[in-house]
Amino acid sequence: MFHLDAQSITVDAVRTRVGSKAMNNESPVCFCFAHTADDLRDDLEAHDGVSTIKSSIKAAVAEGRCACEHLNPSGQCCLPEVHRTLKTLTATSPA
Repeated sequence: MFHLDAQSITVDAVRTRVGSKAMNNESPVCFCFAHTADDLRDDLEAHDGVSTIKSSIKAAVAEGRCACEHLNPSGQCCLPEVHRTLKTLTATSPA
């Protein structure tokens, strides 16, 4: 439970993990579409090392269907973090 002014907000009411208070829930890499590193890994495995998730995020950004400035705690676009995560996953995956 989190407190905001005089209101209490339960974990069920928030869209994503809140800091270190929810260690059992993986934090999203893409906050607009709630994709996690596990989602990206599964996507790479299912599509022979090519991320369809990254493509869909790029298309959504180009169409103005993202809200990174509101949903991402950094206030910035999630695509650079998606790219970094994919690069890490690709580098650490077995050949």
